[in-house]
Amino acid sequence: MICTNCFEAEYRAAKTELTITVNDESHVLHDLDCEICPACGEVTFTHAQSLEIDKKRIAMEFGLKPLLTPEQLKTLRRVLDMKLDEICDLLQIGRNTYGRWERGEVAITPSMNLLVHNLIEKVPDARVNLLQNERTTAIQKANTSLLEQYISFGEYIREVIAATRLLPDVVCASLEIEPADLVKIENNDFPPEKISPDVTARIVRFFGLTLDNLKRLLNATLSIFDMKNSVTMVHARSTCYDAKGAAVQSSSVNKVLEKLAQKKGSPQEQKLVSDDYLARVKAALERLDQAGGGQ
Repeated sequence: MICTNCFEAEYRAAKTELTITVNDESHVLHDLDCEICPACGEVTFTHAQSLEIDKKRIAMEFGLKPLLTPEQLKTLRRVLDMKLDEICDLLQIGRNTYGRWERGEVAITPSMNLLVHNLIEKVPDARVNLLQNERTTAIQKANTSLLEQYISFGEYIREVIAATRLLPDVVCASLEIEPADLVKIENNDFPPEKISPDVTARIVRFFGLTLDNLKRLLNATLSIFDMKNSVTMVHARSTCYDAKGAAVQSSSVNKVLEKLAQKKGSPQEQKLVSDDYLARVKAALERLDQAGGGQ
């Protein structure tokens, strides 16, 4: 076939390489069959050659998407608030298929894995809860404003979870704690130094904190802790005492006491987290890094 660019020579079979974009990253495909004009150097691909390139691109896309784990698939369904039959209808798969993936009875197929990944990328809450880079970005955005405030450790964690729409189960799994323990930490139910340094280290990594950030948050918590134990407060808007109502009341108490702590005395009079505790947290962070466990 004559070159459609210069019309001076016939295309000849040759080899070339092509840069393609997969998942916003550039990749080079080597040793591709093509047609090249010896006169002007124009490179073109026949229909069959283009199909082969598409196959390579799809294979690469499959390979770059890690297979979703049973826990991730369960999390996705919680984020979407769907029953098993509803998500199966959405994905147009058999009624038992998704359940078998969730139970780990069979692994999700590469083609369905890609389809579910595409679904995740279209749902902001799913991206935050299932994709590490999205979660990190969302937390960093929340940190920009929260870490400039006078805020206690527990209230900071509660506010970040609310701002990013992270599922508490996802947070607990990453921190390796029980949901009840997360609630106690959010509520500032005990002095911060009673939290295991290992747990605090995982919190630091998960939420992208520095040790200076941590120190300020813990000092704020110490400032309100004694006051919290010496006052009784009733939340005017919450008359229920279920988990949601209790969280609203606890958050309100934290915020009121944080404001009081800011007005109470000079920094020299306030309690400060001990250097020993911070040193133990730092050691735990180093162990996390050595084990490759940093978030």
